[in-house]
Amino acid sequence: MKKTVEFFILLAALALVLCNTGCDGGSRSGSMSEAPMAEKSWAADEKQSLPAAPEEINADTATYERKLTKTGSIRFQSSDMGKTRLLLANAVSETQAYISSENASETGGQIENTVTIHVPAGNFDALMQKIESSAMKIDYKNIDVQDVTQEYIDLDTRIRTKKEVEVRYQELLKRANTVDEILKIEAQIGDIRAEIESAEGRLRYLSRQVTYSTLTVTYYERNTQFRFVHKMGNALRNG
Repeated sequence: MKKTVEFFILLAALALVLCNTGCDGGSRSGSMSEAPMAEKSWAADEKQSLPAAPEEINADTATYERKLTKTGSIRFQSSDMGKTRLLLANAVSETQAYISSENASETGGQIENTVTIHVPAGNFDALMQKIESSAMKIDYKNIDVQDVTQEYIDLDTRIRTKKEVEVRYQELLKRANTVDEILKIEAQIGDIRAEIESAEGRLRYLSRQVTYSTLTVTYYERNTQFRFVHKMGNALRNG
């Protein structure tokens, strides 16, 4: 009887902690059946919440460097596909970048290559300049920079908070007396662990995007001989 009373006292304390870290503010009892509801409500509130404005998290941002992601794309005409491909390979090597995909196609007498490059963020501009130097005519060039500092901080904070809750549930699991209590606590731990792993995966993705910028390069060459033959064919048909 004494162990059962202690168990429910600990459970009530855990429910109070969950309410203080993100639940909707409603009252929570100390029963085993309501603790999972408190955690689920807290998780739902977190998903609906938006990143705080910069002035609201000055204390946190002071400990983080600004996190920027940069993506770009460029399309241009080449006078010699072979030379352009070689120049592109040299530029990738000189900027410590790497090619993740490359696709070639030929339609209507036009040969076209599309290359996706991942380059260290600090070398993005240098790579772009090297590529531009080989262009005969640039059709378009786009560069997009996004500040993901707020999302980075939010994810990092959620991970640390949920890990603390996970530890408390682990402690509560050690004091469980019945199979039903054990199963319910283990299910709750499983949900928290899944949320932690999801947030960690997103954080790793952001870290890679910050460390390496992405540049998509499309270059093409028009086959003048094909165009001449095509025009001659049309002339004969029309003549």
